Order: sequence, then C-alpha cells, then structure tokens
Amino acid sequence: SFSKKLKAKAKPKILIIGGGFGGASCLKYLSNFPDLVDLKIIDKTNKIQTCPFSNLVIGNVMNTSEITFELKSPSFVKSIKEEVKRVDSEKKIVELSDGSYLDYDFLILSPGIGYKNEQLNGFSMSDSKNIPHCWDGDKNIKNFKNRLDALENNCVIIISSPDYPYRCPPAPYERASMIANFLKNKKINFKILIFDSKNSFTKKNIFFHEWKANYQDSIEWISRDNGGLLKEYNKDSVINANDQKIEGNFIHIIPEQKAANIFDDSKLIETSWCKINPETFQLQNFEDIYVLGDSVDAGDMPKSAFSAESQAKMLSINLMNRIMQKKYYNPVYLNTCYSFSAPSRAFSITSWYRLNKKRDRIVSLGSSESKIKASIEERRTESLEAYAWYESITKKLYI
Repeated sequence: SFSKKLKAKAKPKILIIGGGFGGASCLKYLSNFPDLVDLKIIDKTNKIQTCPFSNLVIGNVMNTSEITFELKSPSFVKSIKEEVKRVDSEKKIVELSDGSYLDYDFLILSPGIGYKNEQLNGFSMSDSKNIPHCWDGDKNIKNFKNRLDALENNCVIIISSPDYPYRCPPAPYERASMIANFLKNKKINFKILIFDSKNSFTKKNIFFHEWKANYQDSIEWISRDNGGLLKEYNKDSVINANDQKIEGNFIHIIPEQKAANIFDDSKLIETSWCKINPETFQLQNFEDIYVLGDSVDAGDMPKSAFSAESQAKMLSINLMNRIMQKKYYNPVYLNTCYSFSAPSRAFSITSWYRLNKKRDRIVSLGSSESKIKASIEERRTESLEAYAWYESITKKLYI
C-alpha cells in the first residue's frame, strides 16, 4: 500500500519557523501525523506574549501574565529555541544565529510582521526615547504604561495610525479606547487625537458610538483628507501634510509594516509582502516553502490571529494531501475580529472567504458586524465571547 511505501522512505522533514498563532496552529494540526512526518519548530523564545488582548493589558483590564504562554509541543516534535538568521532555499537549509544549520523538505514560515525602514521624518524605530509601538504583544508594554501613568491633567495623546495593510486593522482604535480607559480611571482630563493615514477604518461607526458613550468627546479621529496624514515627528509635536504643527504629551506612532525581515535577508521576496498560492500557501517561486499569517498578502483576508489559525488549518491539510499524493482541498477561510471599547464592552466583525474563480486570490464572501447601538447586555455578551475565543485558542496551542 501507499502508506507502507511512504514509511519505507525517510519521513519528510517539516520545519516550522515561528511559534505565534500561525506556526503553533500548523504544529498542532501536523502533530496528528507522527508516523508520516518528521516535525520541528523554531522560535527565538519559549515565552509567547500574544498581540491579541495586549491592548487590554495597556488598558489595565488584564495582566501581562494572562497573555504570556509557552509553546505546547508533543514529545516527538523537536522544539528549538534559537533565532533564525536566514533561509538558503537552494540548499534547503535554515541557518540559526548560533551558527548551526537545520535541513528541511518543507519549510513553513510564520514569523509575524516586519517594519519598514522608512517611517515618518524624524521618527526612528530604534530610538528608545520614543513611545514603544507595542505592535508585537511585546515586552515594552510596561514601559508604555509607565509613560501613560506619568501623564498629568489636561494631557494630549497623539496616535498615528498607518495605511493598510498592517497587523490587526481595528487595533489602533481599540488601543485608543484602552488608553482612554486607563486615563479615565486615573480621573484626569485628556484628549486623544488619532491622526489616520486612511479615510476610513473597520468598524468605524461602532467605535464612534462607543467613544461617545464611554469617553464623551475625549477621542477625536482625523481622516487623511482632513489632515490625518503625518509627515514629520518631533519628540513633543508632529507636523501633518497640511503643515500644521500639533503638540502632544504622549506621541504614539504605529509604524508602517511589511513582511518580516527574514524574507528580505534570505532573498525570498522582492516586494513588501509575500505573494502566495492561496490554495496551498506556497510562496511564489518556491515550491517547498510555505508562508502564512501576517507576512502574506492574503487577498481580502486581514492580518489577524484568527486569520492565521484559519490559514494554518488549510495549509496543513493541503501539505498533508501533497505528501500523501492526494487531491488538494478547495479551501474556505474564516476570520472574526473582536474589539474592546471598555472592560465589558466588545463588538466584532466576522467574514468568510474562499478562492475566486481563477483560484488565484482569496475573496470575501461577505461579513456580519455587531450592531452599532447595542445594549449593555449585548456588548457584555460579546466581551465574554471574545474572552472565550481567546481562552480556547491559547489552551489549544500553549501551556
């Protein structure tokens, strides 16, 4: 039989890079085939701090410990804690920062997001004096909160939101809400100005309604056409495209994003994002390299943890179909995006996706959004659903 023939050959080596939601989900699905594949996963840390719910840590709704996990990997999977330097696609090896190499038959890359070198004039990604962007669910949240805590009465907070695409479309607006929650609980007056590189954003009308209900006129959104596009950054002021200078006590620049650095470092792509085959998630021009999550251009699908998990499931199914020489499954994808405006107030958008007729792009089949004027009870129920989703996905993937 075929499976006997498969066993007679050496098991194909599958190497996963990245232990976030995408990589950990691939690990979970592929772990169901210990007899058929040799599985390894590399992540530079064994402590994963998630991006989802990190805004709630900023808002003092959750603790850092509640969003910090360890990768759950079965005993037959080799888990390697090391930084990846680069991929040599010709030799099919991955070079680690300790100088060692790992070879692979199939490589799955889920390394998260990267940041463009060219940001706002005067803004440097590496300057530690700047407010940390905290777009990696990262260790800088404590620093961010200390800086918030130092703000005094009648302070002005400036948030600059980048143009699409970036990780988690509603996150800048949820972040504004959570900063407002933090400062409201301090009982000080504040004004949050969101300077946006876009003219609209996801769930905009719900956010507007929620801001009014919870924070009165403390949060103001400035669209691109109304001067929202910033062109220059100084430590205590910004200048927009209309040459207006706006001063602030806390200037939070959310950086422009691109695929993770490993793709450039390994000469795997020449564009800002990874182009993939949307049926299999194979990287364009590389038959044995698969990419998912925030670094890919996934058509209509947003960059989110929910998307990454949905992609991981389909990628894993079709990779196993390839290994077992079966027909590819025609994928369907799902994404639900929850946002919080206050501790017990959440709302969401859910979208379904599949391939277009030419099978070269992921397209949306439509979406459903929470009511704009929902009752207290409805918002509370959605917040419980959001927590339940988070608990179930993290329990499935992490310790």
